[in-house]
This record gives sequence, C-alpha cells and structure tokens, in this order.
Amino acid sequence: MFFSARLPRKILFGRGRLESLPDALKELELGGKVILVTGRRFARKSGYLDRLCSLMKSAGVDVIIYDKVEPNPSIETVEMGGKIAREQGVNFVVGFGGGSAMDAAKGIAVLATHDGKLEDYFYPAEVKPPVLPIVAIATTCGTGSEVTKYAVFSKGIRKNVIASEQIVPVLSVLDAEVLRYLSKDITAHTAMDAFSHALESYYHVNSCEFSEIFVRDSIKMILEHFKNAVDGDIDSREKLLYASMLAGLAISLSGTIVVHGLGYYLTQKFGIPHGLANLLFIKQFIEYAAEKIPERTMSLGKLLELDASTPEGVSKILVNKLNELSRYAGLPINLREAGIPESELSTIIDQ
Repeated sequence: MFFSARLPRKILFGRGRLESLPDALKELELGGKVILVTGRRFARKSGYLDRLCSLMKSAGVDVIIYDKVEPNPSIETVEMGGKIAREQGVNFVVGFGGGSAMDAAKGIAVLATHDGKLEDYFYPAEVKPPVLPIVAIATTCGTGSEVTKYAVFSKGIRKNVIASEQIVPVLSVLDAEVLRYLSKDITAHTAMDAFSHALESYYHVNSCEFSEIFVRDSIKMILEHFKNAVDGDIDSREKLLYASMLAGLAISLSGTIVVHGLGYYLTQKFGIPHGLANLLFIKQFIEYAAEKIPERTMSLGKLLELDASTPEGVSKILVNKLNELSRYAGLPINLREAGIPESELSTIIDQ
C-alpha cells in the first residue's frame, strides 16, 4: 500500500466551533491582514459576515471583504480577488461558504503570491510555494473543499482544476450551526456530491486502505441521515457535514473519476447543480462497475456491509437506495426527468 497525504494542520469540528476561530488563528500564527472571500448574499444576509469580521478583529486581524463569488466561480472573479489580495498585501485568506467560496479563496491565495493568470496553474501545472495560508469555513455539507488539495473554476462550458498540496487549508472550520440556513434542495444536492466523492474515491486507481476508511463511514452516514437532514434536523445535518469532510479526505488521497467529468458538463451547459449532476451519472457508473469490475464491487459491498452475494446485488441495493432518497427529496432520478434531451448524450460523452 502506498499513499501520500497533506491534511489541514488543524480542524475545528462541532457546533459552536466558529467561536474558537480567534484562538486558532493565534495558535497558527495567522495575523496581520486577511481577505475574507465569500458569496454575494448568504454571509451578509445571515449575519455571519459581521460575526466573522468581529471574531477576526478580536484576534488583531484587519479584514478586507471580498463578497463577489458566484456559484461555480469564474476565472475573472478569482483573478480580481487575487489582484486585491496582492495590492493590499494580505497575509492569509479566509473562504467562507460552500465549495465555490472556498475554491475561490484557494485561487486567490495562489494569485496573491504568483505572477500570471489563474489558468497558468490549472492541472497539470505545478503550484510552487509560497502560497498564502488558507482558512476554509464550510457552510454546506457536500463539497469537502475545506480539507482537499483541489479547487475548481469555470471557463465557458468547461471546468478547470488546480490540484496542489500547496492549497490544502491550514485551518478548517466545520460548525453545523451554519447549516440551519440551508434549503432542502442545497442540503440534498451537496449530500449527493459528498456521496459521489466517496464512491469515486473507492473506484479510483489510487484508492488505498486508508482512504477506504473514510469512504466506508462517509457513505454509511449519508445513506442513514440523508432524509432527516433534508427535513432540517440539525443533528443529521451535522452528520452529513462530517461525512462530507471524510469524503473530501478520501479524494485527497485518491481522486475523482469519470462521474465528475460528466457532471461538470451538465452544470456548465444546463445549470444543473453540481451534486445533482453527479447523482444523475453515479447510478449508471455503479451498474457499469458491477459488470466490468465485479471483484471491486463485491469488495465495496463487504466494506459497506450490504446484504448482497453478487456484484449485481450490490449495485441494485445502492441504486435503489439512491432512487429512494432522490424521490424523498424531490430530485430527478434520470437525465430525462432533469430535462436533458437524449440528443445531448453523445455531446456529453465527447465533452
């Protein structure tokens, strides 16, 4: 078994842990000036923007607010943030939000210390140190960006990724109190994103026994707590937040596979939320894997303690469960229900 991992130096998990932010900043010697990267509405409307500024100022940090991040952040938005960070001489970056805000924060941290354009650092390009330290504060239970080496950006109908251990956050904060504000749809979509991360990590060529520990617990937790989380139960949402973090750790050790590539096209071309786009393909992949790599699928069944004696049985249990959860949350279960014309299928595959 071989693996390489760079994880956050510190993870604060649990309700109320956001209040520990000043002490954590001091412990990690993060001070001076920060650029706070977030979306255009939630942080300000919920009151968390003021709270974050107050917490960081209590640690002696000067705060520059950059609340321009849109869903699926564009290159232009990130480059503007990088320009501000460089001109203002910030010392570290805080990303507060879902995957879009945290990924934007990662891109800004790179551009604050590196010349050129954001696309100069897209995979397989190498990001060399130094990169500004990153603090990631998650507000959804799906992306796992708070613990990963990945950041995804939009350019036209394509998604582009920076993949570098240099952008792994030094501090990750996961406070389920923030999840009280999540809508039913966002809860469902992001949970399915986490499920996709975990499952894709398992089938990745770099999967190992270490990553499979995270995969097992993440998938079990999502399947068990999804319904109550969608209904607004804060304990269940906290479980999904934990599951999302585990899935993020899993893909940091291995990676994602074809499902994410297919899903990105649906998001960029049709505006389908990322987690839902993954869900629309993950079931077909599970069925495909049962046929083409049956031994691996049987191992997955054993890992998850499923009552199945064949790869097809494992596949059927998982697909049926995903369909059940989708129906419960009011999600489409196939491309047709999502409004994707059959004529697009060949284009999706080509892209």
